[in-house]
Amino acid sequence: MKNILMIATYFPPMAGIGTVRITKFVKYLPIYGWNPTVVTIGEKNIPTYDETLLKDIKDNINVIRIDFKQKNKDISKDFYKALKKEIDGIILKNKYDAVFITGGPFYIFPIGKYIFEKYNIPYIIDFRDPWKLQRINDKTNLIKLKSKIKKISIGRIEKKVLKKASLICTVNDTMTDQYKKEYPMLQEKIYTITNGFDKDDYEKIQPKKFEKFTIVYTGKFGVSAGFRDPTPIFKVIHSLNQKGYQIEFIHVGKEEDKIIELAKKFEIINYCKFVGFKPFKEANSYCKGASLLLLIGGKEKSEQTGKIFDYIGCQKNILAITTGKSEIDTVCKNVNIETIRHEDLNKIEEFIKEQYNNHTTLNMKQTNMYDRKVLTGRLAQLLDKLQ
Repeated sequence: MKNILMIATYFPPMAGIGTVRITKFVKYLPIYGWNPTVVTIGEKNIPTYDETLLKDIKDNINVIRIDFKQKNKDISKDFYKALKKEIDGIILKNKYDAVFITGGPFYIFPIGKYIFEKYNIPYIIDFRDPWKLQRINDKTNLIKLKSKIKKISIGRIEKKVLKKASLICTVNDTMTDQYKKEYPMLQEKIYTITNGFDKDDYEKIQPKKFEKFTIVYTGKFGVSAGFRDPTPIFKVIHSLNQKGYQIEFIHVGKEEDKIIELAKKFEIINYCKFVGFKPFKEANSYCKGASLLLLIGGKEKSEQTGKIFDYIGCQKNILAITTGKSEIDTVCKNVNIETIRHEDLNKIEEFIKEQYNNHTTLNMKQTNMYDRKVLTGRLAQLLDKLQ
């Protein structure tokens, strides 16, 4: 059994989608001959708890939690400072064959370069989102200028970190292509390992029961990849309810004032429920009980929201409203989910009416390529090549 040190700011019992990828790697790597040790933030530094994913962390997995006093709004800055003080002691207590570092947040990435230069242990950088290549969405010229200056500084750090990395992973081919284009000299070591779903997570979840035809959306509308605009679906929900259909919309996630205002604007607020943030299991009980799951793409081509894999895991039909050119579209195409453009209101309405009258479920036979166990096997193959 080979040993791998896995460093992540987000890890259970912290809530949020950022914890899932690392958790599933930790769960399945031992199957492929890799024994993980995890270094993450201390429990007292965790802002929001969701203990659901703790079931995947077996008792024999060593989890090292580093406590620190939080001084910055971005917790990863303080974590990196604390990590830098502790890392030598951690490395010297065991023999590690590789180091795996996932982000964002990205402030911890330079620790890989430090470990490699001092201990000659190969490290893997795992991009859940782009760092330097992240899109600037700020609206004012002053904020855009500050963001561009910040990106120049980030670019210098990123280049140094990636140059010494043995492997670089991203979550989709668009991001992989972007980084290969940005760093052509590093093309040979940049790979895609997508996110996915774990069948174990959904088998025992009991679906919530709803009296009406219910469309469920989980997570955020406003994200770094741009605003996921619900205007088309809100217009259609209003139209269908006016025609006598009984359709309810439920948002599972932190309430967003802009979304509530849009619901009022399009006169569907009485058909909406905003239930707030729910832990993983409860959120997916809403999904499993829904008549239809809503997926909305932003304008960022590399966007591949994690909710699509939760939706697939729940085996429910999906209304996917996309640009037609994003990584969300790629996943949908691979598993035979129909996508509809934002502007095609008639097609959105017809899709909902068809589901209203004829409930169908997703065909799971085509989704094995997104199985977390299979995806972890891909990571293990890349790690084995480093030995």
